[in-house]
Amino acid sequence: MGRVGLPLALVLARSGLRVIGVDVDTQRVSSLNNGEMPFHYPAIRVWLKEALKAKLFTSTSDSKRAIEECDVIVLTVGTPTGEQNQIDYSQLHAALAEVTSTSLRGKALILRSTSVPGTIKRIVMPMLSNKSLSTVGVDFALAACPERILEGQAHKELYELPEIIGAEDTLSATIASELFRKISKDKKILVTTPTGAELAKLFTNIYRYVNFALANEFAIWAERYGEDAHEIIRVANENYVRSKIPRPGFAGGPCLSKDGMLLDNGTTFSSIISAAWKLNEAVPQHVVMALLNEFGTLYGMKLAVLGLSFKADSDDLRLSPSVKLVELLKAYGAIVKVHEPHVPDSLGLEQALQGSDVVILATNHTAFTSLAPTIEASGCVLVYDVWGMFDPKDFVHTRYRRFGRAA
Repeated sequence: MGRVGLPLALVLARSGLRVIGVDVDTQRVSSLNNGEMPFHYPAIRVWLKEALKAKLFTSTSDSKRAIEECDVIVLTVGTPTGEQNQIDYSQLHAALAEVTSTSLRGKALILRSTSVPGTIKRIVMPMLSNKSLSTVGVDFALAACPERILEGQAHKELYELPEIIGAEDTLSATIASELFRKISKDKKILVTTPTGAELAKLFTNIYRYVNFALANEFAIWAERYGEDAHEIIRVANENYVRSKIPRPGFAGGPCLSKDGMLLDNGTTFSSIISAAWKLNEAVPQHVVMALLNEFGTLYGMKLAVLGLSFKADSDDLRLSPSVKLVELLKAYGAIVKVHEPHVPDSLGLEQALQGSDVVILATNHTAFTSLAPTIEASGCVLVYDVWGMFDPKDFVHTRYRRFGRAA
């Protein structure tokens, strides 16, 4: 019942299906059953209460009972990478063990988690067939239906985006297709092989990640030539259909920075993916070096970092470049105060700004859009704008720097 599973569960419940949400975290289960969201997602808070009231959704930690009661089992467990960027399938193996602890006959299993290409064919299918003593496509259905939703937009995109169905047989493809058509009868269904579905998910995220890396490289080139990348990109994109260069800034999170590794780790050659990863991961260090060039040292300086999540208007800190930035600043001896409006135990804005020598806008939250006068009035010496959210003219008494703009 995380950021992938919970929105899907509530959308399916809104479609009239009875849904049981399973999670090993008993506190999360209790909160959900009381109508409390476990993470920041205002758009579906009302849906949770409505689904509970209609008795179309409930949450439990009793996976065996849930599996026995349900016709369709959707796995949305995490598939993170370890310290060496290798895939960690411990959650998937644990979930599959639970699934095979009871009979799969007459049921459909859908893998929604991101996986290395070949996972369904080489790991999931052999394990299910061996432990359940039943046959895929005959006794039970199995499909890879990777999640491609932009975090925080599931309430829209689950209805609008085409659904990729990866299946080896007609029965599995048909059942998976009908499940997602319950969400919308007009939903476009794209059927391919399980490995094709796994690749499609990775290609989608890697394409975006590489484009962000290219924008970040443009930002660094602009700095070196004494120009402003934001202005150059605006000019390059203006009414030019072949140019859609994204805005430079931090690129990371639990999908974009990870998914390239799931594909790239299967090769022995250098790739665009690994180059993009190196570039995007280096942007926080680039920010720190810019500050070091400005002041000579950061030791003992007070810095306010605004935003800690990996993307705008989210509370998700997983693999966030902003978190990496904070750790780097501390390593150089800076005293860092963080204001993250979507994390309850974060410092308030006034506390973070008070007495700070430098203010860094690290995450482009909507709440920060009009903060320039407040930052100017705080008395800081310099503001570093990672995202180019502010206009340099907004700062009269404070030095203004931003990523992609020469000093």
